[in-house]
Amino acid sequence: MITLSRNDSPTRRTAAVGVAVAMTAAAVALIGSQPASAAAGCRVDYSVGSEWPGGFGATAAVTNLGDPLSGWRLSWTFLGDERISQSWNGTHTQSGAQVTATNAAWNGDLATGGTVSFGFNATSSARPTAPSTFTLNGVVCTGSTAPTTTTTTTTPVDRPMVDNNFAVTREGAYGDNRFTVFRPSDPRAVGRALPVLAFGNGACAHTNNSEVTRALTFIASKGFAVVDIGSVNGSANGLPSGSPIPSLLTDAITWAEREQQRSASPLAQRLDLAKVATAGHSCGGLEALVAAQDRRVSAVVSLNSGFFADGSFGYPRSELAKLHTPALFMDGGSSDVAYANNQANYDLATVPAVLARQPQAGHGGFISGNQTADGMTTVVQFLDMVLNGNPAARSYILDPSGLASRSPWTVARKNF
Repeated sequence: MITLSRNDSPTRRTAAVGVAVAMTAAAVALIGSQPASAAAGCRVDYSVGSEWPGGFGATAAVTNLGDPLSGWRLSWTFLGDERISQSWNGTHTQSGAQVTATNAAWNGDLATGGTVSFGFNATSSARPTAPSTFTLNGVVCTGSTAPTTTTTTTTPVDRPMVDNNFAVTREGAYGDNRFTVFRPSDPRAVGRALPVLAFGNGACAHTNNSEVTRALTFIASKGFAVVDIGSVNGSANGLPSGSPIPSLLTDAITWAEREQQRSASPLAQRLDLAKVATAGHSCGGLEALVAAQDRRVSAVVSLNSGFFADGSFGYPRSELAKLHTPALFMDGGSSDVAYANNQANYDLATVPAVLARQPQAGHGGFISGNQTADGMTTVVQFLDMVLNGNPAARSYILDPSGLASRSPWTVARKNF
């Protein structure tokens, strides 16, 4: 049900949209195949508070009619060319007409009957139209609570991702041989949408990604969709290698957005585009750090890398000030050629940051050496902490009893 009301002013109109959005899904965090029953529901009141030539301001008030929530994610699709330029009481990502708003650190808890408001300003070439459908935490609803019983066996969403071990498919990216995709062979078995990781290779290798196959297969087996630069068989794809091209990683994210909408894709509606990260090794780490400035990105991992003091490759260390997401800086100790550079980049970072050092790994141990499983475990735990807010992953990364207690690792952190 959508009702609109506007006053007579040409510059200020109010739209009260009682979108009865009800969640009719069952509990998806089941262990085994035991039946479970859960009641869920919500209402979204969407109002356009003001309009001006080329833009408007709006608020979406979400009332939780179901069980208490410890974090909320509201999604909708604009019907025109609306583009959010500023938001408050949460953060947002937008891909084309699709928008996802997520809670701020202070308003994630939403009790039964509780209401939270998310506001934004947006541009628009025409009078804004209220979205027809909203989803709360990925489930579409109608304004009433509905208990539903299910016997579906899925992965508990609060289980650390590092505990997963899905079979992995490595394949060429559909329609774009610049990329190779590593993903769970059956994305449905994961039990939740897959976070997306765009990865840059060492030496800025843009054709052959065989060196990172083992490491990225590990990450994908934990429930990620990984999009790596390079053709699946190492054949020519029109890309030069040896120098960073950060736009390749943002293009990889755009590819994932298209694949989310392609009906024949095994990843169609299986990706969580509100949980996107970039990562890279050595020269690829430079690509990841620059690409992480994209507003679609929520986390970045720099492996044995960092911006150089002399601005080599055209990217000075002042680029670090442009980061807006938590960052993980990893190196292999004093035998790693990136050791001092990694330390300096961590020191200069102003975002929440972790420095993790394994002195036996050297420059390539995390990617293709004996420390691959250990190193990629650290990457997965960091991403699970930042993207999913998983408390067990947070303890592993930040607590003295976690990674820091595993000799010979050393860990530092700031702004967390």
